[in-house]
Amino acid sequence: MRNMPSVFVLWLAFAIPPVQAAAPAPALSYTNMKVQVARVQVQQGVSFDDAVESLKLRANQHNLKLVGSSPLYKEIEALTGKPSKRMEIFSFCDGLVAQQMIAADPLMISFMPCRISIVEDERGKLWVISMMMDNAMIRALPAAIRKNAERIMAAMKDSMLAASNGDL
Repeated sequence: MRNMPSVFVLWLAFAIPPVQAAAPAPALSYTNMKVQVARVQVQQGVSFDDAVESLKLRANQHNLKLVGSSPLYKEIEALTGKPSKRMEIFSFCDGLVAQQMIAADPLMISFMPCRISIVEDERGKLWVISMMMDNAMIRALPAAIRKNAERIMAAMKDSMLAASNGDL
């Protein structure tokens, strides 16, 4: 009978799972990256639809695949029940170049896919706008990847200009 408390303690030790300390919650880390925003006004007489078509055609000529579009103005109209100034975001990508860039620096995914937007401002003027990687970021890439990144940036700029001019 004297061993009864010892047996009970041993039984409790094996019957109750050990309490583990909670793992610390993951924390976000931040990296400062310099970016540029490029914009060009759409020329008078070029409609929103013509600018969109020109953008898509020119990007396709540069082998940038249209991987998505977001007609944000339609969402705003659905939520408010009121007409909205037109704004659309177009996503383009060259998957093989994206793969190379991410292999060189996983943070490059933050620039993908390449987005080019066409927006109507409060005065009714149309703009083509895109976030671009800073040239220093591109120069930091390995030479072969850098060449492809420069090609993509040039293609984006050319596509933006084609949209602004309505070049079909």
